[in-house]
Amino acid sequence: MLLNQTVNSKLRRSDVLSEADRKVLGSIFSFLPADGVSRAGAVAQRVSRTLTEGLGSAVLLADFDRRAYSVWSASEAPQRLDGRTWGAFVSHVDGAEVLNAREVHARQLGPLLDYARKHYPVVCADLTGAKDVHAVEVLRNSAAIFVVANSTRSSLEGACERVSWLKESDFAERCALLMERAPNGVGPQEAEDITGLPLCSLIDSDTQIRQLATWLLASTFAEPQADKSSLAMAG
Repeated sequence: MLLNQTVNSKLRRSDVLSEADRKVLGSIFSFLPADGVSRAGAVAQRVSRTLTEGLGSAVLLADFDRRAYSVWSASEAPQRLDGRTWGAFVSHVDGAEVLNAREVHARQLGPLLDYARKHYPVVCADLTGAKDVHAVEVLRNSAAIFVVANSTRSSLEGACERVSWLKESDFAERCALLMERAPNGVGPQEAEDITGLPLCSLIDSDTQIRQLATWLLASTFAEPQADKSSLAMAG
């Protein structure tokens, strides 16, 4: 079913929410690369920027990429996370608020996610390069998990390995596929058959990214948690 078939009704509901209604916790959406060449980080950044600049929503991009520049050494990273230390981890990059999440001690990640959800309606988590202990904690708190792949068989086979791991951790029911089309790649239906995941959206164009971002924002105000049927938005 098409992405925008359910978006409009959810947006109409979110348009009339009172300030009290908006105090509910925000939603975490995780972006997990299928393989080493999947551009999960780029997709998370594009979605975050679209939410901020295009849709006017406050968004936090949680970056777990170990290649990112760090202002802290492992021994210097703050042990407590609260309103006073928050600014040590968050910076503004290309118009988005970015959390350098890889510097967070594993035992502090849960409280940090709770703090983030109280202050942002949407948190996009780029799990590229994340340690397993970090990834599991984020995925446990995620409303939806997107495995990012391209349409080549090798990338989709990598997605299958991710799916196997997600099933072992009981996260598979909240998972869907985001796919970038590649030359000589397979079609959407075959991609779903190979991975066993519903295709939430293609991610080739700015229009598709905006549709995805709009759905994420609308689903933040929806009552039920995302499942496979609601994640199968695009064909």
